[in-house]
Amino acid sequence: MPRLNGTNSVLRWTLGSWQANGIFTAQSGIPINVIIAADQANIGRPNQRPNLVGTPSANCGSGHLIGCINSAAFALPAPFTFGNAGRNLIFGPGLVDADFSLFKNIPINERTTFQFRAEMFNIFNHPNFANPGNPATWNTASFGNV
Repeated sequence: MPRLNGTNSVLRWTLGSWQANGIFTAQSGIPINVIIAADQANIGRPNQRPNLVGTPSANCGSGHLIGCINSAAFALPAPFTFGNAGRNLIFGPGLVDADFSLFKNIPINERTTFQFRAEMFNIFNHPNFANPGNPATWNTASFGNV
């Protein structure tokens, strides 16, 4: 903020040497990989992909924290086959964050300055949720839960 040169010293001391800072962050969600825990293809390894039978979607956050992934979009592949679902078909909740700080520099003498500082993180108190399991294991009780 301006230094207010040419004004009286009380006004300059009160209103001068303020600094305001802000950071706003908005990010899209992280991709979620949907897997099945069973060894459906019988290759000796779990964590394979399910079949895609519908439109995969996720509505995580905004009050939807339980079952926020459309589980009806996936199905178990036939025995001894691999699923046809690709990886990272859906995206988790995004992130929105606003931080703000306000500083006031108060000169004590020529070499010393006192600084009043107020810092506020997540100033609007907006919740930012994690992905509902990554990878998200389909056909389990916790599938799609944040």
